[in-house]
Amino acid sequence: MSEVEIPLRDKILDISRDLLFEEGYKALSMRKIARKANVTATSIYLYFENKDHLLHTLIEESVEELSVFIEERALPQKEPLARFEAIIDGYVDFAVHFPEKYEVIYMVRPDAMARYPKEKFRKARRCYELLVETIQDGISHGVMDVDKPVTAAYSIWAQLHGIVSVVHNKRLDSRVDSEQFIQDSVEHVIQGFLTRASVT
Repeated sequence: MSEVEIPLRDKILDISRDLLFEEGYKALSMRKIARKANVTATSIYLYFENKDHLLHTLIEESVEELSVFIEERALPQKEPLARFEAIIDGYVDFAVHFPEKYEVIYMVRPDAMARYPKEKFRKARRCYELLVETIQDGISHGVMDVDKPVTAAYSIWAQLHGIVSVVHNKRLDSRVDSEQFIQDSVEHVIQGFLTRASVT
């Protein structure tokens, strides 16, 4: 059985994602993508206006996949604490199992490309808003000890990104098991926002 041919647009995105992950933004060019895809650069412009449009598309698709990945785990959870843990676990699981898709969300500096469109940025806030709502729900149920839910949500994303980045960038001490490090670090993040009663 012959392999199913990947549509050219998807092929361009896959190659671009790989190049971005392996070589970084500065090394990414339409000519290099075209060479890898075995097409002319003109063919790429049939789908993407320029490199920034291509990057916006990569980011948007990765954010959408991350959002769905988290929501599938979190939304069925009715208890705020279970939902809170599902959001965090979903975020980390996505980052660990799909590093190229995860990294593209964060690795490109805003000043290195055209400003990310506001309407797309609002869509990217979906999981963040879910986390804020879950924290607020946890406070009202007396299981979370948080003064500023919005700030707490940003802090959680930052902590999780730091944990993942240490592993992705191979900055972890060789004596430390990466899986155990992630598990323990995530647990520390979770515990830091719970009330004493909910911990015990």
